[in-house]
Amino acid sequence: MAPGETAAGDRVVGGERWGAFEGRVLAAWHDDGRTMTLLDPFAYLDPAGAKWLAPQASEVNGASIPRAFWSVIGGPFAGRFRNASVVHDVACVERTAEWRDVHWMFYEACRCGGVGVAKAKVMYYAVFHFGPRWEVETTLLVRDGQEVRVKSPRDTTPPPATLADVNAAVAYFATHDPPADEIPAIGRLASPR
Repeated sequence: MAPGETAAGDRVVGGERWGAFEGRVLAAWHDDGRTMTLLDPFAYLDPAGAKWLAPQASEVNGASIPRAFWSVIGGPFAGRFRNASVVHDVACVERTAEWRDVHWMFYEACRCGGVGVAKAKVMYYAVFHFGPRWEVETTLLVRDGQEVRVKSPRDTTPPPATLADVNAAVAYFATHDPPADEIPAIGRLASPR
């Protein structure tokens, strides 16, 4: 057992369990220099026991992390949040879980990866307020005389973050330390466009 892990393999930071990653991110980069294809499956097991799978052949590019925040938090494949970025990207493309749960998973996966609490909170704020969003709509269809309910996600992603949004978030988190689960209630910090 490595330092900072439980017998179950969970990462423990500051006495809190943050889950565990399964496997390693092994990928082939595309010629665009930003997209990569996973060569092996990779997963994050959150503290509640849910498994967030990034299957082999998934394509990830960091697009689920608002680009305007990259100057503050770093690119999606650099540093300790790369693993979190991979499972977050896949969950944002698949859209089988509720978007709020996907973004909370990202926060927990960041902490599991060793991202400091202050930086993880800024990252959670960024994805929660400016990252991908969707609502699942159910349509009733009739096929071969049978009623079939078809679920499909409808994109509700907000406009991209601006430099003013980034600066407001940096200033706020430099002087405030809200509990992570209260970050959704903070709302947008910069003045609306």
